[in-house]
Amino acid sequence: MKIAPNIIGILFISILIDFLEFTIILPLLPKILTYYGSGTDISHDTVYVKTISFVQFIRDLTGAPNDAKWNSVLFGGIIGSLFSFLQFFSSTLCGAASDRYGRRPVLLLSMIGISLSYAIWCVSYNLTIFMLARVIGGLSKANVAIILAIVSDSTTENERNRAMAWIGAAFSLGFIFGPLLGAICSHLGIVYWPKSTVIFFIFPAVVSLVLSFINIAFVTQYCPETLPVSKRVSKKTTITDIYNTILPWHLFRFTAIHNVKSVDDITILRRLGLASFLYMIVFAGLEFTITFLVYNRFNWNSMQQGKMFFIMGLCMALVQGGYVRRIPHGKEITAATSIYDRDISFRIAAFDN
Repeated sequence: MKIAPNIIGILFISILIDFLEFTIILPLLPKILTYYGSGTDISHDTVYVKTISFVQFIRDLTGAPNDAKWNSVLFGGIIGSLFSFLQFFSSTLCGAASDRYGRRPVLLLSMIGISLSYAIWCVSYNLTIFMLARVIGGLSKANVAIILAIVSDSTTENERNRAMAWIGAAFSLGFIFGPLLGAICSHLGIVYWPKSTVIFFIFPAVVSLVLSFINIAFVTQYCPETLPVSKRVSKKTTITDIYNTILPWHLFRFTAIHNVKSVDDITILRRLGLASFLYMIVFAGLEFTITFLVYNRFNWNSMQQGKMFFIMGLCMALVQGGYVRRIPHGKEITAATSIYDRDISFRIAAFDN
């Protein structure tokens, strides 16, 4: 099967659009949760009451201070953790489904689910509806995993490092402009509809929905199927296969993979999987909780938070697009350890001074 030569460019645009729509909400989250907590009918919102009770349990368990600012951080952490937890399972299940049914149909199904979550966000006038949108979004957020599988299908081993760097650059560009776009849309909504109490997040939600529709249309038109029928998984799925796909201890051991060349290969996969997991969980925690930190500590509004994410994303894009893609194949570990050693030296020098 011949793969379109511009497939990486197509994936780059799709990831860019996806991360724009996905990160729009980041600078708005603290204010959104404050809004849900300030309503006069929150006692009738069962999800809000139960979430607050859970926050109080976590606060008492960890010894965190009984302060409204810290409560909002814990509150936001619960919502973020729920989304990531659901994404963890959906990515593995949809990845396995794409091995059997093809990348393109599963990718489009995932993107339709994401659009549905944004549509529900547009009418989330209480926390229950908002949480429903996040649950559907988490269950549908498997498109990134499938796109990475498409990259693997479409590139040789020597080409893969460069292709992944371009995908990383798309993440970074989305991280640059997405939160800033969310802050701008929120500001414009308040300016043009000053009497509305929910427009500060409804207008950004509508923009996310429109972008998701554009992404679906783009992928439908230009993204080809990259996994031919001859290479798809044809054996019947068993209960054991499902366990191997969704249970964390099986995932970390890569139990579902059977066609490895040697024991050393599976050992390397396990080490890389664990390293990737630890890195991603720390970075995901940073990008989610930093909005609450600057909101509570410095009283930053959505626009200031959007500018903060712009600077962070710009640095990420320069590293991904300018440095990482130039690392020769086989030199990835050397480059990573070199950067780590320089970072440690910089921190030691800064501490001594």
